[in-house]
Amino acid sequence: MVTIVNIGTLKAVPMPEPGRGRHVALINPETGARSVDVHVNILRPGGPDGRYHYHPATENVYIVLGGTGRFVAEGKEYTLSKDDVVFIPPNVRHSLSARGDVDFTVVEIYSGLPAEMRTVD
Repeated sequence: MVTIVNIGTLKAVPMPEPGRGRHVALINPETGARSVDVHVNILRPGGPDGRYHYHPATENVYIVLGGTGRFVAEGKEYTLSKDDVVFIPPNVRHSLSARGDVDFTVVEIYSGLPAEMRTVD
């Protein structure tokens, strides 16, 4: 079955970390997907930084729609902005945080479910 969603009609819910931002689910097992999860993260400027973590068996893609963010992968820091696309292979330690003074909006795609997340101390 084909699924068509319109981002503007979907409800944004708070992310698990208080004050971090909002999350909009697009495609996931609830919509019939078996191996992919697609969602939009809307990170709040001045919100807490994302946890440094990795996914042992999941590929991850970020597509930046707007704002500015700080991406750290294996200890190296990058500044992300509109139209940047990031591919993160399994087991790569990374984190993502908003910077600047407007929301940092990112489409996030996981391939290989469940997208287990292991934090790094």
